[in-house]
Amino acid sequence: MKKKIRILLVEYCTDLSAGGAQRVFLNILKNLDVEKYKIYAGFPQNVGGDLDLEVPDHVDVFQYDSKSPDPSISKLLSYFLFVIFTPITVLRWLYIIRKERIDVVYVHSIISGFHFGLVKYFLGYRLIYHEHNMASQRPETAIWRWLFNFVIRQSDAVIAISKDVAESLHSLGAPKAKIMVIHNGIDLSCVSDLERLKREGRRRMEIAGSDRRLLIGMIGHFRQWKGQAIFARSIMKLLAANVDAHYVLVGAIHDQNYYKEVLAVINENSLGDRFSILGYQKNIPEIMSCLDVVVVPSVPEPFGLVLLEAMMLSKPIVAFNVGGPAEIISHKETGLLVDNIESGALGDAILTLALDRDLRTKMGASGRVKLEMNYTNALQCQRIDGLVNSLLASHVGK
Repeated sequence: MKKKIRILLVEYCTDLSAGGAQRVFLNILKNLDVEKYKIYAGFPQNVGGDLDLEVPDHVDVFQYDSKSPDPSISKLLSYFLFVIFTPITVLRWLYIIRKERIDVVYVHSIISGFHFGLVKYFLGYRLIYHEHNMASQRPETAIWRWLFNFVIRQSDAVIAISKDVAESLHSLGAPKAKIMVIHNGIDLSCVSDLERLKREGRRRMEIAGSDRRLLIGMIGHFRQWKGQAIFARSIMKLLAANVDAHYVLVGAIHDQNYYKEVLAVINENSLGDRFSILGYQKNIPEIMSCLDVVVVPSVPEPFGLVLLEAMMLSKPIVAFNVGGPAEIISHKETGLLVDNIESGALGDAILTLALDRDLRTKMGASGRVKLEMNYTNALQCQRIDGLVNSLLASHVGK
């Protein structure tokens, strides 16, 4: 029997409402081939996160607390704790990785990359760093740049989730030879009962089944780059055209000031009765199944798992022509890409879809086909498997 590859995946955050990176981490844990891999996971436990509730039983879990600098406490104290705990963290993982004979460590953040890059000085495993963000979304500090350079130098491969992210990494000094674009994937199995999803989604939004208004929405946590305020302003175009629609905002509040700004836009334009603001929702397919148009006004947008969620449910998408959306959406085939990054242009594109039901249906169907061909969990894990095999083969050959 062939020896299994022992792989450790590391995540510093267990809050699945925080963003796509945590969901991607979980999806990889669930979809790597258990016949080929012995899978380990390191992440914080018992801290109120919900990631550990979904980790499959075949994964061996270890506690990992990155002591990542926390902006909610004193900056000096935060960095002091990080520095003090780093040698303890490194020594602990030296013991665990040697004991478990780990072949590959797969990290999802600069901080965990720093820790396991230090451990790699003493042990011979392969290190993969998975980047989920653009350079412009990272802190502009000397310490962060030093950490980034160290992690890139210690990594044997760097995964970028889109071509724009790959170019961003290269612009910061990552060698092109180390960078591989592997798109995120999605599990298609959760949409087997579409009518049930729609019923549950309408119930949660408190929208009656007899209500025939168009539902136009966006899903994403409240941060300025996600673009909820632009979306709220864009619907003035639809109001001027007398489109009978209701608008939905879904997402956790990660920036209170920005959330208040979005509410101010809605209230200043007397749009309160036209909006449902639902906060963080666990079962996104239920909400997504009810929407007629999905809007993704993020700038920048490194990838956008919400795009895949929309395509899975055959929904047409409107997004700005940047980053992940520009790569994933086929303009005028699976959605509309907007070149001018402003609310009026976004509103015009939304209006085009709002007025043409046949176009919405056609684009949604084309999106589902493209998803199945390019963006499933199975395809993502196949590509990761190919990368792991090539790294281990090159290591043996040395």
